[in-house]
Amino acid sequence: MFNLLSKYVDKLRSGWILLVLSLLCFGGCGDFFAHKPTEVQTRSILRDLGQIREVPDLSTPLPDIYLAEPKIIEGKDDAKLFYFTRHHTVDKLAGLIKEQLGYTVSQSPATNQLIVKCPTVDDAKAAIEFLNMVDVPPIQVNIDCLILERFADVTMDWETTIKIENLLGERITLGGKTDASGNLLPAFPGASLRESKRATFGLDLGYWKNMGLTGHEFRIIVDMLVSRGYLRILMNPTIETVNGQKGIIKMRDNVPLEKIMVKPGFDEPFNLTEYQWVEDLLEVTPYVYSDGFIGLTTKIQLGSKSKPEGVVQTSIITERTIEVVENRIKPGDSLVIGGIRKSEERAVVRGVPFFKDIPLIGVLFSSKDFEEKATEVIFILTPTISSGGVKHAEMIEDMRRKIAKPKSGMGLHEALSDPFGAAAYTRHVEQQAARAEFERLKAQIEKAEALEEMGQIKEKLLKTAEEVLAQKTKVAKARSEILAAKKEAEKAKADADKLKAEVEKAKADAQKAKKEADNATAEAEKAKAEAEKAKAEGNDA
Repeated sequence: MFNLLSKYVDKLRSGWILLVLSLLCFGGCGDFFAHKPTEVQTRSILRDLGQIREVPDLSTPLPDIYLAEPKIIEGKDDAKLFYFTRHHTVDKLAGLIKEQLGYTVSQSPATNQLIVKCPTVDDAKAAIEFLNMVDVPPIQVNIDCLILERFADVTMDWETTIKIENLLGERITLGGKTDASGNLLPAFPGASLRESKRATFGLDLGYWKNMGLTGHEFRIIVDMLVSRGYLRILMNPTIETVNGQKGIIKMRDNVPLEKIMVKPGFDEPFNLTEYQWVEDLLEVTPYVYSDGFIGLTTKIQLGSKSKPEGVVQTSIITERTIEVVENRIKPGDSLVIGGIRKSEERAVVRGVPFFKDIPLIGVLFSSKDFEEKATEVIFILTPTISSGGVKHAEMIEDMRRKIAKPKSGMGLHEALSDPFGAAAYTRHVEQQAARAEFERLKAQIEKAEALEEMGQIKEKLLKTAEEVLAQKTKVAKARSEILAAKKEAEKAKADADKLKAEVEKAKADAQKAKKEADNATAEAEKAKAEAEKAKAEGNDA
């Protein structure tokens, strides 16, 4: 009986313990068992935040009031012109009106509207004609800049340390000079003279006997080091700006610089970190001329902290700057506005005369510090007349392609957590749905663009029809003027022909009269001759 009671108490105690643990787990520690839901929710949030979404509506038209013709309201003493700017900002057009026409102008930047106070309605109409001449579409220029910097450095040196005491039993010493701290200095120093860190690099090769035994130490060591380094920077920024307006691309890095400092009173040096700005700058102002050429005012600054320098290839800060005030180039052609090339070579040999020139053994009595480096910086600008931005759908598709994860097979985690591939199928369905949604939005955008293009085409056709009608009117007017001129020419020709006939008749009458006069003269001469003859005969009689 007692045993049964004990077993019952033990079971009751175990049940209470399980109940308490269940309450604790599901009440206060329930999140501990929610591993899978938390992971699913986390993946869902990350997937949602990692998507690039398209703008839902890109075809919202402007209100009709912005597209209406300029309005003129006539007052008692003046006329006010209300003009919505089309291609330029209100401050620029207001400045032109004040400078050229002398009218008072109020600006509304929120609506890009000008309110011009004119003396009369005719003056307001003249102001509209002036604005139609200056408020024209500006030219947009795309400048593609290719910047290439290359740097290479080759350094090779050796330095020799010699310390020989008690040579051949005599107190004869070779080398053995020490610094203030008692450290042995190289007998023939190399690159360590110009770069202190060189002493901590290199390969020691030589012979050392009786180390630390004063008066009997024998040391001949050659420290050799070869270093090679290169730097290559390629930048390809692009600027899109309006003709005559400055475009700037600037990138800055606040880089740390390590400095070795020595505090007075302390033998050990310490490192100090300072920060300095390293800046990359591209500043271009294009000017498009009527002959098709493009002028560029350019400033390029290229900074770097990665250029290796010296035998230990320490990074140093460099800056390359080039400025061009004016040049001209055809659109699409490339202009090399800076090709900076520099080559340096250093070779220093130190040693004991005569001994340094002995083959093989001369290495023990000499040192060499050799460095060769070359730098090249190229700036290439290619300006072109731009048609504006790219299609939104194309841009989104390109961005999705750039951030897309590489495709990979099923890993161990996926195989254990999802052996049937349900997650992969879900992702496939989601991708298909996203693709279908993308195609639908793309179709809507293309439809809106097509409708917009149709409206523009209709507007162009109406404008063309008006121009054709005006040309036809001019042609008809010119034709009537030509016909009238032709009639006048024919009448003038008839008058000329009639005058010519009268002249011919007068000429014939003149010739006839001349002939009769000639006959009369001949008869008169004949009568005179007969009279003289008769007179002569009378005298004879």
